[in-house]
Amino acid sequence: MEFKEVNKLSPLFKEQVRLLWNREYPYVIAQKSNKDFNEYLESLKNKNHLLVLEKNRVLGWCCDFIREGECWFAMILDTEIQGKGIGKRLIEKLKKRHNKLNGWVVIEESYVKENEQPYKSPIGFYKKLGFTVFEKEKLDSSILNAVKIQLKS
Repeated sequence: MEFKEVNKLSPLFKEQVRLLWNREYPYVIAQKSNKDFNEYLESLKNKNHLLVLEKNRVLGWCCDFIREGECWFAMILDTEIQGKGIGKRLIEKLKKRHNKLNGWVVIEESYVKENEQPYKSPIGFYKKLGFTVFEKEKLDSSILNAVKIQLKS
């Protein structure tokens, strides 16, 4: 397994990340088209991508970016590599560059993935790594309930 850092995703990696997003995140936030995903990525400022690759296949994606003057991140791991310390390694790489990380995390277990399997909230993973959960700071979205998490070094 290889970790690769890039400022811009190649078309091949971008499509693999979009498909990974659609497989692993709740279906209600699926990136249904390349155009939708491109628009999402373009909205992120000063972004860096960390890819987890196996034989040029994207199994994980982590992206840090600046929003309102603070560092935020998004992370997705393929089910087959979850629980193997890879997410922790990605967060450790982000911590080397940023003394504060912000993110949104779904805490409900009521969502389903594209394959109609339940979406398991990663809140326990983030708490284990020392993230603070701000249950009163909710994502302003009518389709997804998520709360803010933050890690300070």
